[in-house]
Amino acid sequence: MSSSAEQAAAEAIMKAHPDLKVTSESSKTKRWVTAVTTSDSVEEIALSLRDKLGYVSPVACGGVDFLKEGIIQLVYYLYNPERRVLLLLKYNVPRDAPKVKSLCPVWGGMDFHEREAHEMFGIEFEGHPNMIPFLLPPDWRGGHPLRKDFKGEGTQ
Repeated sequence: MSSSAEQAAAEAIMKAHPDLKVTSESSKTKRWVTAVTTSDSVEEIALSLRDKLGYVSPVACGGVDFLKEGIIQLVYYLYNPERRVLLLLKYNVPRDAPKVKSLCPVWGGMDFHEREAHEMFGIEFEGHPNMIPFLLPPDWRGGHPLRKDFKGEGTQ
């Protein structure tokens, strides 16, 4: 761990959530911490990160398709403005039935990001307040464009 801000952030996360695998990295322009969870209580972890550890600014949410491993990895990018550290909270969901609780109740700013991940990867966000399409055409029936097995189908 290269800087005191990342080290302190990583230690605080490990203390609050010993079940998370936590690492930290930095460069001249970036400071970030990565935490990986396999827990189904991602919403509880998110509340703790927001309320107790200062990750109050959601930046983005995206996915990575690991076709051979049979998982889609959700990556939530969260910022702690006090420490000036970016947290990458990673959560693996099964590729054949990708489902997770929406983090919109924790960070309203995740709305568009979860909608994008839903359209591009097919992840179901339980409890999302407004899961309507906004990137793909309304008549899209071609699958999920950012999955590695996407064949380039289009609208019907």
